[in-house]
Amino acid sequence: MWGPLPVYIKIKRNSVEVTNLETGESVKRNALHSFSTERILIGNFGNAEDTMRAALDDLLPPKKLFGIYWRHSYKILIQQLEGMEGGLSELEIRALRDLAEQSGGRIVYVLENDIPLTTDAAASYLKTLK
Repeated sequence: MWGPLPVYIKIKRNSVEVTNLETGESVKRNALHSFSTERILIGNFGNAEDTMRAALDDLLPPKKLFGIYWRHSYKILIQQLEGMEGGLSELEIRALRDLAEQSGGRIVYVLENDIPLTTDAAASYLKTLK
């Protein structure tokens, strides 16, 4: 496929689940080093990024071309599923967006509710966004 690959990312305390929206295949990865704190879901950005990259690499391993490993680029729908009392703050939205971009997201959308989507619903939602 050419262009960014559509994926749906669900974040919970110290875990990330990534779903390839073309195949429906999912991978869940627990953090090797905690990224959540008692007060905030993404309290350690570096550990959260490592966990998300590992989950994405588990789902779609980097390809080797001319001796260099290349990672895929993604169109990401990202959703925080815990710690949503009162909605997401502007800082939390920014952290989710930056996390997805630093993990390979070329196009990123933050879903601002805590109701998980089905794979079909996530794929349909991404298709409606420009």
